[in-house]
Amino acid sequence: MLDLLQTGKYGVLTQQKLLNTTSNNITNVNTEGYVRQETVVYTSALEWGIGETITRRLYDKYTQREMFRDQGNVGFYDAYATGLNTVDKLLSSKDTSMATQLDNLFSSMEESVHNTTSTAYRQELLTQLQTTVDRYNTLNYNIKNELTDINNKISDSATSINDLVEAFYEVNRSVRNLSDRAAQTDVGLQLYDKRDMIVNQLSELVDVNLTVEPDGAYSLYLGNGQLLANADTYAQIKVVKDEADNTKRSLNLVFEVPAHTELKMGDSAWGGKIGGYLAASNEMRQAMRELGQSALALADALNVQNKGGITLEGTKGGDLFKIPQPVAGVRVNGADDMAMQLTFNEGEGSDIRNCDYRVLWVNDTDGDPQARVFMVDADGNETEIDPNTIHQTRDADGNLIVVPEGHGITFNFGKNVFDNDLANARAEFKVQPTLNAAFDLKANITKPEDFAFASAIRVSGDQVVDGNAVPSLEGVFMTGPDMGIDIDPATGKPQFTTNPPAPCYVRFEGDPETGSYVIYGPEVNAAGEIVTDAEGNVVVDFDNPLGSAPASCNGVDIFANTRWNNPDTQTAADTNGYPGYEVSFKGTVKNGSSFKIEINTDGYNDNTNGNLMAGIKQEGIVFSTDSVRNSITEDYADMVSALGSAVMSANTDLKAAQAKCEQSQNLFSSTAGVNLDEEAANLIRYQQSYSACARIISASQTIFDALISAI
Repeated sequence: MLDLLQTGKYGVLTQQKLLNTTSNNITNVNTEGYVRQETVVYTSALEWGIGETITRRLYDKYTQREMFRDQGNVGFYDAYATGLNTVDKLLSSKDTSMATQLDNLFSSMEESVHNTTSTAYRQELLTQLQTTVDRYNTLNYNIKNELTDINNKISDSATSINDLVEAFYEVNRSVRNLSDRAAQTDVGLQLYDKRDMIVNQLSELVDVNLTVEPDGAYSLYLGNGQLLANADTYAQIKVVKDEADNTKRSLNLVFEVPAHTELKMGDSAWGGKIGGYLAASNEMRQAMRELGQSALALADALNVQNKGGITLEGTKGGDLFKIPQPVAGVRVNGADDMAMQLTFNEGEGSDIRNCDYRVLWVNDTDGDPQARVFMVDADGNETEIDPNTIHQTRDADGNLIVVPEGHGITFNFGKNVFDNDLANARAEFKVQPTLNAAFDLKANITKPEDFAFASAIRVSGDQVVDGNAVPSLEGVFMTGPDMGIDIDPATGKPQFTTNPPAPCYVRFEGDPETGSYVIYGPEVNAAGEIVTDAEGNVVVDFDNPLGSAPASCNGVDIFANTRWNNPDTQTAADTNGYPGYEVSFKGTVKNGSSFKIEINTDGYNDNTNGNLMAGIKQEGIVFSTDSVRNSITEDYADMVSALGSAVMSANTDLKAAQAKCEQSQNLFSSTAGVNLDEEAANLIRYQQSYSACARIISASQTIFDALISAI
């Protein structure tokens, strides 16, 4: 009888535990983070046929880890695509695109060039020029606003991650301190659920990996293997504003336990939503750099060309755009009185790159102060510029300057700064030339008459022998004291410099195939004054040639890459572009053929320079590679195409990641989720078992009563 009571008691208690587990599963069917539980009953020859019972959570840990990774991928691509979508629409929309406005600008310029004396067409062009500046300003401003939103999301995500990591650390410590028996209680199982739910929430924000320690605690790692938290320590994310760029955010890990330790982490270490936001912010800043590069290249090309012409008022053309100068570099190492300024070199807009720069001063192997210059790309990777192309000198004002050849920029350290001091302090500077250039660009003219469509010079044929060579001016590409044409400071009108003097007379001499054009200057008297004839024409001195242009035949630009300087040192090999203008001709060139180059004193209706300005749309003026320059429209199309491809790729990857994540979530839920049909069946089974065990107790009671009655 006692055996029956013991068997019935343990049977009832065991079925009660099974019923409790099943009831708990049914009750928590909609509880977030709940993992289905199961009570396992072991048999025993002792203890009346029932052994130990263990309540455990049912899930596949490998599927769970895969789900965490998949959720991180979904978070990354969702944040990346969302961050870039708005910028992509800004750059590609017909209403806000620079491509549309550039077409409007050059279409208006072509109309105005064909009607050079019409102030109405010029006024329309002036309006389009101002609209172009406004469009560059607005695009840069709007992208920067989107970047601010992304940075706020980075900060918010970092705060959420920090809260979750700290909560994980506390729960993880509690789990480690559980005894084996306590781990099977409701409290213990709830702690396990809570810890997994925290990791699940973290996996959407950052890429995480898990390892299980022998004591049951988790060690939580970033995707790159860096420890984030375990039962002994945890890290907090510190959002750092870049010292050289207030639009850039980087993330460091700070461990407070056991001692304060701060680790710098690259953007690629994070993954999840916060990694997607970081990647999107890098793309957005690069779009700003490329937009600034485009704006600077266009402004420089039009400025230089406009200076090569004559305005409607008969004076030299000036800058159409006000290019932002100078750009200050941020000192990250060195004395407080050390500073650096960056300026854009006039006429070198096609050499400007869409990257940042870092300048470091060191002593070279010979102990001489040397500036090392690094290009920094969108991902922060550095490429050092060949030291042999870095030129250190002082300008006419005594300023210490560093010029990286072929980059269109100059670094200025001031007249009171010495390279020895910079090198000894290992001074370091960072600068971002193009990041905000599109926003800082301004229009420089206010009158429609300021467009210099007429050329500063003209050519005229003076055929003295048989032949039909016809000269034509290709254009004036540069003016200034060191070029063939300068501007009279008193009148603002063009004048020839001393080499070659006015008027320049050029004659073809020598063999028709191998001969060259010889440049002759005016005849001067003993006082150094130019001799003129009775009609006021300058007399050419054919006994005093100034030099020779390269040997050329039909259709060749004879002045391209030719320097005319001192006749005694002039050689055809000099190739610095002097005198700043080019002449070509068609037809048959015969020995003795000649033509004049003169100041365009009555070029009111001339549009030679205007045609060159309009042609800039098709010219390669934007740096692509060392040997390739793109047109302004090609460059913008490439930028929009690259950004659009990035967005499209991110959206495609997002859909694939979502499909994969849904698959892993369903697979995990198939084990860890509560199935009500299954639990209902279990409930009936355990109820019947409970009733049967209760009847054993009842039977023992009946036997006991019968025995008592028989006494």
